Amino acid sequence: MNKQIIINGSLRKNGNTTELIQKIYPNSISIQLIDFKIELYNYDENYTEKDEFLDIINQIIEFDEIVFATPVYWYSMSSLMKIFFDRLTDLIGSQETIGRKLMGKKISVITSSNGNNLGKNFFLPFLETANYLHLDYLQGAHYVNPKN
Repeated sequence: MNKQIIINGSLRKNGNTTELIQKIYPNSISIQLIDFKIELYNYDENYTEKDEFLDIINQIIEFDEIVFATPVYWYSMSSLMKIFFDRLTDLIGSQETIGRKLMGKKISVITSSNGNNLGKNFFLPFLETANYLHLDYLQGAHYVNPKN
């Protein structure tokens, strides 16, 4: 298996979060969520053929560690990352067989923002999602953008 894959939740392809990923994980494979069509979660778990959420999940399955990288927007993960996390619900519902393939994988989180004001509970959604999906949460780390 491959070591790690980075899931980049930035709305800017070449923004600070991408620069951070390149600095910390220079040789890792990175997926930019902005490049994919991920439909909003719905309770029926019915999506159009254009939805690419499972395409991303099928790539992730091949890696030992998943690193979620997100800029901080209004004291939270980016909207793209939130949509992606909402869709993880499918992996305990209609896509449970695929979801089980993620069990035991390691996850980490890196964030970037203009200030060091995350608050103590910022990483809680990542930690609790990891616990719920039986993933091994390693750490969350915040980086203040060096350009400021």
